Amino acid sequence: LNSLKQEIEGMRRPMGTRDNPARTCQDLQLSHPGLPDGEYWIDPNQGCARDSFKVHCNFTTGGETCVFPSKDIQEVSDAGGWGSQQTPSSSPPLTPLLLPQFSYTDSESQPLGVVQLAFLRLLSVSARQNFTYHCHRSAAWHSAASGDHRSALRFLAATEEELSYDTSPYVKAVTDGCAARKGSGRTVLEVNTPRPEQLPLLDVRVADFGEPDQRFGFEVGPVCFL
Repeated sequence: LNSLKQEIEGMRRPMGTRDNPARTCQDLQLSHPGLPDGEYWIDPNQGCARDSFKVHCNFTTGGETCVFPSKDIQEVSDAGGWGSQQTPSSSPPLTPLLLPQFSYTDSESQPLGVVQLAFLRLLSVSARQNFTYHCHRSAAWHSAASGDHRSALRFLAATEEELSYDTSPYVKAVTDGCAARKGSGRTVLEVNTPRPEQLPLLDVRVADFGEPDQRFGFEVGPVCFL
């Protein structure tokens, strides 16, 4: 009876540990309002705790559950298609890379399980993710020269939709330092969507690229579910 009581109490008030994970970070915050931001264990599909995984919990923003990309920043020297389909070139003088589609891990660098991610989306009402574009003479959102957004980056959502200026109201520029196309700068775009199934982002298409002396790099930010 005592063991059963402890098990029920653990379900009612999960501790965010490997043996006693919460469903989401928000559930953990509701059980323990005073917890600091940090890494905790969750198990969105519940049941056996053996498939639980560690995430970053952002309690400051209301209990967001955040997972991270396995690749930080990439730099390429040729474009024309999705990043994962780009072919390397020898000019300009950069280290050419063939980019994989973006992949995501838990806080222990283990690949994120498809089933657990699906349950995490079902338990969430919104999701957000930042993407930072480091540019050299390349526009990423608004182009001051043309006065429009024809050079805006296009993202491949987890639903295989294209997300960009003309296709989604949920993509916004937090800062746009690449619009002038002069020298180096950076543009930070945020996807903040009420459709959690759209995230995480899987790929990016760069429109303003291919001229001499153009180059870019990018950072894929964590995706946070609420």
